Amino acid sequence: MLWPVTDTDPDTTDASLVCDLRRATGRFPRDSRLAALVRDLNAGNERFAELWATGKVTTNREVRKTVDHPSVGPVTVDCDVLTDGDTDLKIVVMTAAPGSEDETKLQLSTVVGPPAGTRNQLDL
Repeated sequence: MLWPVTDTDPDTTDASLVCDLRRATGRFPRDSRLAALVRDLNAGNERFAELWATGKVTTNREVRKTVDHPSVGPVTVDCDVLTDGDTDLKIVVMTAAPGSEDETKLQLSTVVGPPAGTRNQLDL
């Protein structure tokens, strides 16, 4: 079961993902599967083609999302992306505003976990 996630700024997220792919093509220029993926996305996705044509290479640092947790309900979190420039390692740290209802829900979600029979899986 995937937990629905709403991005508060989908345009920024889209651009960041395209930039991640552009950076990967620079690191692995001879990867035929990666080249085929970019080719297919350019041909079949107008939004991707538009973003790819900009040529921008940026980093995805932060974004705000609302996770619809099955036990505690919607929780709005800030997602900060930590990266190591020399590797493909990315760590996403999710926090909620201190003292907010979202912080309480986020803390509660670590205690109650997902409903029985489901997995802890976000659809980011």
